[in-house]
Formats: sequence, C-alpha cells, structure tokens
Amino acid sequence: MKHILKRLVSAAMLLLPLVASAEVDPKADARAVVVSGNARFTVLTPQLIRMEWSESGLFEDRATLTFVNRKTEVPKFKVSERKSSITITTDKVKLIYNKGAKFSADNLRAEFMLGDKKVVWRYGDADSLNLMGTTRTLDKCDGWNLSPSDPMEPGIISRGGWSVVDDSSRHLFVDTPTHWQKWVECRPEGDYQDLYLFAYGHDYMTAVKDYITIAGRIPLPPKYAFGYWWSRYWQYSDNELRDLIGQMRSLNIPIDVLIVDMDWHETWGLRRTGAKKDEYGQRIGWTGYTWKEQLFPSPANFFEWCRSEKLKTALNLHPASGIQPFEEPYERFVEEYGWTEKGKSVPFKIDEQKWADAYFSAVLGPFEKIGVDFWWLDWQQWKTSKWTKDLSNTFWLNHTFNRHSEERGNERAMIYHRWGGLGSHRYQVGFSGDIMINWESLSFLPWFTSTASNVGYGYWGHDIGGHAFKVRNSQTDPELYLRWLQYGVFTPIFKTHCTKNKNIERRIWQFPDHMFYMRDAIRLRYTLAPYIYNAARQTYDTGISMCRPMYYYYPESSEAYDMKEQYMFGDDLLVTAVVKPVDKVTGVAERTIWFPEGKWYDMVSGALIEGNQTLSLNYTVAENPYYARAGAIIP
Repeated sequence: MKHILKRLVSAAMLLLPLVASAEVDPKADARAVVVSGNARFTVLTPQLIRMEWSESGLFEDRATLTFVNRKTEVPKFKVSERKSSITITTDKVKLIYNKGAKFSADNLRAEFMLGDKKVVWRYGDADSLNLMGTTRTLDKCDGWNLSPSDPMEPGIISRGGWSVVDDSSRHLFVDTPTHWQKWVECRPEGDYQDLYLFAYGHDYMTAVKDYITIAGRIPLPPKYAFGYWWSRYWQYSDNELRDLIGQMRSLNIPIDVLIVDMDWHETWGLRRTGAKKDEYGQRIGWTGYTWKEQLFPSPANFFEWCRSEKLKTALNLHPASGIQPFEEPYERFVEEYGWTEKGKSVPFKIDEQKWADAYFSAVLGPFEKIGVDFWWLDWQQWKTSKWTKDLSNTFWLNHTFNRHSEERGNERAMIYHRWGGLGSHRYQVGFSGDIMINWESLSFLPWFTSTASNVGYGYWGHDIGGHAFKVRNSQTDPELYLRWLQYGVFTPIFKTHCTKNKNIERRIWQFPDHMFYMRDAIRLRYTLAPYIYNAARQTYDTGISMCRPMYYYYPESSEAYDMKEQYMFGDDLLVTAVVKPVDKVTGVAERTIWFPEGKWYDMVSGALIEGNQTLSLNYTVAENPYYARAGAIIP
C-alpha cells in the first residue's frame, strides 16, 4: 500500500442519510434587490447578479425549474443612481444599466477584472470561450461526433471570465396543496427578460458552488449506486439471470445492481419485420407493463432471490405510449384516473397531477411492492410535452420520479435517466445513452464526464464497453473492453451495458486472456469505495462533482484545457484512460500525461513523479494508470 498522507474522513460523516436540501427559498432577501423602473437586479453574490426586465413592471419571485433558492447571504454592494443610469458595485463586479428600455447591448453592461485585464460584458455578447456543460444523450455519438440534435449545452463557467444563463422562458415551480408540494406552470404572458450573470473570472469552483447554492444541492446517491452494475439488452429469463450472478459469485466478481432491460415485459412482436406503430407513433411493444411470463413466471420469487443476493434491481421503462388496453395494469389505472373512454388507450401525460398519481399508484406501485428498487427511465421519444408548452419531458419525468422515490420512504431518492437541462443535477443518477463502440468514443468520455461537472451533473452512468457497433457484424475487442472497464473505475457510475447483439459480449469470463485484468478493474472499484464515497459526500457539501476538469485547479495553465483525456477524480487522484491498443511488438500502449505542480505517485509502478512536466508513459494491458497526489490517503 502506498503510504500517502493528507487527511482522514470521519466514518460517521460518510454514513449520514443525505438527500437534496428542501430548505430553499426562491424569494431573495429584500436587501439584495434593486429596482429601477421596469428593471430589477438581485445581487446574489459579489459575482452573481440576477437581471430582470418586465414590460408590465411585475417580477417573478417563484422558483423556476433551474433556480430554486435566491435567499443567499446578502453581499456588500453599493448603488449609485443618476438621472439616466444606475450602477451597482460589489467588490468584484460593476453593473451599469441605462434606465428605461428593455435590456440590450446599448443599455446593459458589466465590468470586472480577469487577472490584470479589465473585462467588459455587454448584453447579447457571444460566450465563445464557454467551457460547456453536458447534453441530453449520447445516442448515436461516435467518438467526438455528437448527434446534431443533441449538441453540448453551455455551462456556467467560461475562459472569458463570464457566462450568462437566460432563464426567461424556463417554467415555474408553483406551490400545490397536494403531496407533490410543487408542480410545473408556464411563465405568465408578456415581454419579460430574466438573466443571471456569472462573472467569476477563472475562479471556476466558486462559480460552480454558487450555482449549486441557487439551483439546489446535488444529492448524495445511495451507497450501492457506486458499486458494479450489470446491464445488457438481452432476453434473459429469471433462471438465466440467476446463473449469470452465480457465475460472478464463483469468480469472486463483486456486484451491487442488476438492471433488467425491456424484455422483462411483453413486447408484442416488437422485433418482427414490419412491426406496427401505435397511435402515438411508437412501435407496439416499446412501452410495456405486463410481465413476460415465459421468462418471469413468478416475479415475486425473482425479486425475493435478488434480495437474498443483496442486489438492488431496476426495470427499464419506455412510457411514451401511455397505458394501452392490452396491458395488465390498464383496468386499475383507468379506474383510479377516472378515464371515461374504457377500452381506449390513455395517452402519456406525466405533467398532469391526476395522471401522475394514478400512474405511480396503479401502474408502478405493484411492481415496487414486490421489489423494484428504482426505475431506468429510458425516454427516447419527443422532447417536449404535448400538454404543457415547451416543457421538457425528460426533466419532468426526472422530477416526478425523484419525488415519488422520496415518497416511497427512500432516505436517498434514486432514479436513472437522462439530462433534461439546467436543474437536472437535483435528480441523479444520469444515463448517458447509446454511444458507439470504438477507441474514439472511449477517448471522448473523460472530457465529456468531467465537463458535465460545470453544470453540477456529477453522476453520469455510461455504457461501459460501448452500446453498439458502427460497422455491422463486428466482434467485441477484448482489449478495448478491458480499457473501458479500467477507465470506468474512475467514473461516477460503474455500469456495463450494450444493445441486443450476439457479437457484443459483456461477461468477462468469455475473454480468458483478459478476464483477470477485467476482474482486477472491478475489484479496484471496490477497493477505492471509501475514497469514492467521500468524494460523493464532498459533492453534496460543496457542489463540486467527483470528476473535475484540470482547469478547476490550474486555470492559468494551457495544459489544463488541452489535455482532454485526463481529469481529477476527487481531490487527490489524477486519472486518464488508455485509448489505443498496445503495440504488437512491445506489448505496451503509450499514454501522454500532464503532471501539474507538486509530486505524484504512479499507482501502477510506485514511481514518484515530479510535477510541471508532460510525460509519455507506457502501460501493458494489465496496468490501469492513475496517479495520487503526494500527501493523500488512498485505500
């Protein structure tokens, strides 16, 4: 064991049952508010100012889907007013507004220092140096090529020193007397601007922390979420899943989570050529709530076995087709919902409280009663609601399922779904989607995963090994799969998965030449469990996710931005991925690493490396490179 000393973490602290804080107040302290005619400014921190303009002169104090807490400690600032302008000055930022008109480049600007350089932001300026946030899904992502329909969304930090979040059209959270407590509502009609200026220079971590302060904490997932997840799109029977887990046990492969993909339910001939679509444009069988009895003759017994194996279990859902008459829960649902068109399908309407109540009670409740621990929400359909204008279906599914998980009595709510836009960090864990299987995709993921921290989305779960081949009839490359597993050790969620393809293999014992190295990666994940869990607790406390871009720590070093395949994993581990195969002659693969200031231990070789240099190091397939900061404790 490497003797690297820095600090010890209280075990008691790690065991606290934490959820996202409910102690939030969307109405700012009156002392932080400055009103000038039809404009209102709220000084939330010395570097974060809310800027509103309203044609009606009315302003919004309710929470939005993004921002739920504006009751911050009021910073020191002064206001100087002239006949034609108003200036708000904190110890970091000067904001100037020429009174009267709607915000424009001519009447709204801010000034602040970036090092020894004065920066001037004007309304409407393009943030060309934004360090980005994340995207809804990696479906069809091929290496660094994202789907055009799902580009990377901006983050709240920028090399230019400022970023702006335009919250003008974001939906509202409104109080409701029901058990939901909050529900969604569209913004009132009228011409309205609602923007947040983040002028933090290169103090990136403070910017992210303050964003989480006003957008809500990142919850701490349950401990089991950080173990090994098994998932594969395959028509498993309950007995085959028992055999699968039995094989893992016999090989001493630890596992915590078992995902059962969509073939747990009847698919009504989904895979047939020319399969019909329903009235919602979905292939019949994609949505399903009826157990496939040939595979699961006794679901209750299956879940009892899962509990005996200490496995947490999730089922896959595609809810877009609503509740069809041929589904087992249909009669229960229509009775509870009050559906009068008996015999006809009930459309998906998660943004109606009555529909959501009946859905969770009559449809999902019986599954949860016999043992479903959480749901994999595999929503891939239309992006916005057909009922509430422009509401993201992804976001609202996240919110309702998260709230339902809390109501089930879970100390830490748990869902598994995609990013639904700013504010989604309150609903973890994330499913990143169907990425292509190749070395380029593996190369892309370190940057993608750490960059998501810029919007607080700290718990992406990827398809380790990749989802699908780009070229038909390809075969699983065991070395690529091994390197993906080794990288996966240092990701928030350690889950293998792939599509339904007999050529794609995820059972490590099918690769005898690589199996023990693969098992080493899974075991390393468990060896590092105290460190990972501590990093997760820090995420809850500080808003800084466990996967952190290098520029969080070294914002003035160009290498921190250029070396995209490395990042900090927690406070003290510098990690990377080996993203090319070993040389057939030497048996090693080269990995170029930038070591920042200080001293770093190579946890593979034990070598002590001096910082402030870039090195090309070589690793065999048996070696998983990661580096510990001198002065740290690593289990």
